Amino acid sequence: MINLKSSGISIGIFILIIVAFIVPVSAHGVHVTTNESAFIIADDSTGKLARSVVDDLGVNVTVYKFVSAEDVAHELESTLTNPNQKILAVSYTGTVQNFINQHPEVSSRIVVASANENAIQQGLSKLNLVGYNSAGFMTPLLSGLLIGLVFGLGIGAVWMKRKLS
Repeated sequence: MINLKSSGISIGIFILIIVAFIVPVSAHGVHVTTNESAFIIADDSTGKLARSVVDDLGVNVTVYKFVSAEDVAHELESTLTNPNQKILAVSYTGTVQNFINQHPEVSSRIVVASANENAIQQGLSKLNLVGYNSAGFMTPLLSGLLIGLVFGLGIGAVWMKRKLS
C-alpha cells in the first residue's frame, strides 16, 4: 500500500527544494546586456560592419543595435556595478564619451572607436578581446549535469521510497 500522505509530503518537499534554487530577479529598466561581459554598441548603420569584423576575427562578442542615446546611457550605467563588463562603442560615441568623462574609473573598460574595420579591430585589441571566448561549451554542460543530478536524485528518492513502501 502506498501512503498518499507520505507521498504528498515528499513531492511537496521536492517542489520546495526546486523552487528554492530559482534565483530571484529584480529589474530596473531594461538591460539588454546584463549577462554579457563584452559587447559592442552599434546602430542600424554600424551594426553590420561590427558584426562582420567580429565574425572575421572569430571573437565571441555580441553586437547590440541601440535605437537612442538614452538607451545607450541607461545601459552604460550598468557598467558601474559590473567590473567585468567591456564595451566597444562604434556609434553613439558622443554619449559614450560623455559617460567616460563623468566616470573615468570605467575608461579602461569602455573604448570608443570609429565605424571602420581597422578602428573596430584596434578597439577589440585594446579591450583584450581578440581571442576572447565566453563560457564556451563547458559552462552549459556542467550546468546541465548539475541540474540533471539534482532532479534525478529527487525523482530517484521518491521512486525508491514508493518501491520500498
